[in-house]
Amino acid sequence: MGTGDEVPAALTGLGASVDLLDAEALASGDLSRYHAIFIGVRAYDSREDLRANNKRVLDYASAGGTVVVQYNRGNTWTQYAPFPARFSSTRVTDENGQVQILASDDPVFHYPNEIGDAAWRNWVQERGTYFIVPDDERYADLIQINEPFEYNAGWKKGALVSANVGKGRWIFVGLGLWRQVAAGTDGAFQLLANLASRGKLPGK
Repeated sequence: MGTGDEVPAALTGLGASVDLLDAEALASGDLSRYHAIFIGVRAYDSREDLRANNKRVLDYASAGGTVVVQYNRGNTWTQYAPFPARFSSTRVTDENGQVQILASDDPVFHYPNEIGDAAWRNWVQERGTYFIVPDDERYADLIQINEPFEYNAGWKKGALVSANVGKGRWIFVGLGLWRQVAAGTDGAFQLLANLASRGKLPGK
């Protein structure tokens, strides 16, 4: 957990078995038993133990795990990403901003749910905030979002970014899934299930 959100409860509601990792678990627990590790909203801002043990999280990914990082604030947290990246205050404030999938073959859009246009309907308040700017070709932008608001108009990347890390995967989510699951947005639950299932793909 970071500063608090309903993602753990949403994952439990989807049928996942969820453990909240405390400082001891991060420092010395067996992380390999998890199919995915979610980093909570602003967790790098608020959890000194996460910052201190971030190498263990990246080692978990390198060994085949899936790490899902929700948004953080502040221009220093990206030092904990696996490859060079920069913090950005980029956001899409229109909850109906058009979403274009840039990596249509990525399993995050197909398993266990097919993510199509319907998944982006009925969002509330905004699409997302505090995106990142990848500075390494090992990252891939999975989507881009069009912001229609005149003072922030244009296509925005950095909202959903993925990288292969060793045998595993590191995924940044600037989308406001934490807000959407609290509001009961169907598409957000579908995408959350796909992110959580990334480490359980058929054939893995």
